Amino acid sequence: MNSYLVRWDIDLDACDPVDAARKALAIQRDPRSWATVFTVHGEHQGGHQVATVDLDPEGLDPSGNGAPRVELAG
Repeated sequence: MNSYLVRWDIDLDACDPVDAARKALAIQRDPRSWATVFTVHGEHQGGHQVATVDLDPEGLDPSGNGAPRVELAG
């Protein structure tokens, strides 16, 4: 088992940091949300690896169970 840091970023307008966090959480938890792209940091073969993972690159299945697209950084 490996350890990963997974990030999901979103730009949105809000009144304050708490309002921004609540809006982001609502988007994450919405089963119809298309927020399916993550930046994943982890160790691979002795070095640090960063990957962008799109769990729904075709925009067809927001559940994330479709065929993902993985792009390795650098």
